[in-house]
Amino acid sequence: MTLMSIIACRIFEDEIIHLIRNDPQITRILVLNSLDAAGVLRKLSENGIEHTVCSPTEIEDFVCSEQDTNYFLLVNMLGFSLDASPQLLKDSVYKEINTMAEYADTILIFYGLCGNVLGDLNRDFAHLSCPVHILREEDGEIIDDCIGASLGGREPYLRALKEAGGEGVYFLTPMGAAFWKEMAVIARLTDDPNNTAMTKMVFDYAGYKNVGKINTGLAYEESFDAKVEEFAKAFNFRIVDMQGTVRIAEQSYQRAKDSIAKKEVKL
Repeated sequence: MTLMSIIACRIFEDEIIHLIRNDPQITRILVLNSLDAAGVLRKLSENGIEHTVCSPTEIEDFVCSEQDTNYFLLVNMLGFSLDASPQLLKDSVYKEINTMAEYADTILIFYGLCGNVLGDLNRDFAHLSCPVHILREEDGEIIDDCIGASLGGREPYLRALKEAGGEGVYFLTPMGAAFWKEMAVIARLTDDPNNTAMTKMVFDYAGYKNVGKINTGLAYEESFDAKVEEFAKAFNFRIVDMQGTVRIAEQSYQRAKDSIAKKEVKL
């Protein structure tokens, strides 16, 4: 059997569900049991997608018991809180890569540079027989962050900022909107998720006047519209509709799958 391990920030829950729903070659889905997996597990169930929750110690048993022709997807979700500390984010992702490399034929990291924290990932793991992939633009460059991924890359990201006419834009994807209060704490805008007055002071000082509502076309978070309106009302922001995409997620996933075939040819 072959196994792809996805190590992902929770912000990419919807993209992962989208990829799973549109890949008929997947024969089994394993999700590592953790509090941060609760969202993706709920969405798998809501969409009628069969899956198995497992612990790290159970992975080897599942792998060894399967037929050679099967294609497994192992999903490992990491929490938003890692974004608050660049070093903790890097250490956590690297730890999971080393663990998953024992079982996986390829690994896909659902992160971007994140302040260049993961910019050396491929060099640092070049010694692994298991290829490690990260979200990349069409030109091969690693994406900057989750917003860049949702907008389609660096160029549309910069264009969106330019079209705001020089006024600050706070971007919200469906997942970002669902957890905007928690994200404000992680970004150190406030210590209290319900203290919108403090967050507003920071936004005003930074010159934010708009909220960029990024419509990725995915509807796994039903409260998107209401959450964006709640956010805009709380800070007196103008809502700017922006066209999002799942293209980078799709292309990165396909490159990771293709690397399995290339690896088998070399063997």
